[in-house]
Amino acid sequence: MVVEIHKGESLELAHVQRTDMGAYYCIASNGVPPTVSRRYHVQVHFIPQVKAALQLVGAPLRSDVELQCYIEASPKAMNSWYREDALVSDKLLENPKFRIVERSVNEYSLWMNLTIKSLAFGDFGTYVCASVNALGKMESQVSLHKIDVNLNGPGDVPMVSGAAWQRARNLPARARASPSHYITQHLAQIHAILLTTLRYLYNDFT
Repeated sequence: MVVEIHKGESLELAHVQRTDMGAYYCIASNGVPPTVSRRYHVQVHFIPQVKAALQLVGAPLRSDVELQCYIEASPKAMNSWYREDALVSDKLLENPKFRIVERSVNEYSLWMNLTIKSLAFGDFGTYVCASVNALGKMESQVSLHKIDVNLNGPGDVPMVSGAAWQRARNLPARARASPSHYITQHLAQIHAILLTTLRYLYNDFT
């Protein structure tokens, strides 16, 4: 049972979880002011937990794409992105091509997002989100593939010859990005797919 207040001189936390981390106050009062309190901070240590928001991401050439990674770790971890299929698997560093942003959710969890700008042929492949602390290391992969958008056919309707599949991972509800975020992020791909579908429907009826 989860309670906000526990009466007694001692507090025992059994089978502690990550969600039990935080500040606890012991408050003593006998009806005569002032009351006296003491603050305790509970920290739970565990091996990092890493989940890619999308395991498979498709994007066209020359577009910008964002790869998202959700991380939970305590004690504090070293987090990084790197290319699995590169000749040298060094971590990716901030430069005009790559932008890495960490956004804290709470004291033990965060989003680490990698933005790849102006996609070229050499940018497609497998990217790895990694987190390591004193208790161990965990990784999660994202496969980035190319979507071909060509202009041909009646009315120069964009044609999609590649697949645009994206599978969401199970993430905590409070940390999961909203559907509108993904729609906005991949608006160009969605637009191309819809136009392609309309073209096929038009051909069937004519």
